[in-house]
Amino acid sequence: MGAAIALQLASHPRHEGLIAALVLDSPVLNWTEVIKANCASSGLPSAAGHLAIRWLTLHPLARAVGLPERIPLRSFDWSTRAADLTMPTLILHGTRDDSVPIQLSQALRGVRPDLVELEPFDAGHTLCWNTDPDRWRYAVTMWLTSRVPR
Repeated sequence: MGAAIALQLASHPRHEGLIAALVLDSPVLNWTEVIKANCASSGLPSAAGHLAIRWLTLHPLARAVGLPERIPLRSFDWSTRAADLTMPTLILHGTRDDSVPIQLSQALRGVRPDLVELEPFDAGHTLCWNTDPDRWRYAVTMWLTSRVPR
């Protein structure tokens, strides 16, 4: 959730010049795909993921499950909004992440190699630092030092 918020803030013109770079750990870059993947990994039929997305994104269905408004999942889809990314971004992502597939981070890196660097770890979801804190710290420090002016 933190990466989604950071990306939204960074892409808003109101914050131009305030954010120099992003460091994202195990980011959800496409909520639709993550919901589908999590439904599938839970053993649910693939239709469950598609239905869950409808319940979140269509106003009457969202209201029926207690949401005050629908959730605009497309606005959080950075695989289609890659052109909106305007600043250097370091992604730290575990290759064993069973919540957020690393393929989404790899895809964004593939589309925006000019701005996105991917540092894979042999780790699960949000566990990159836990599995190798020294490497994590070094990667982030070196990356920020080379991209963010003091």
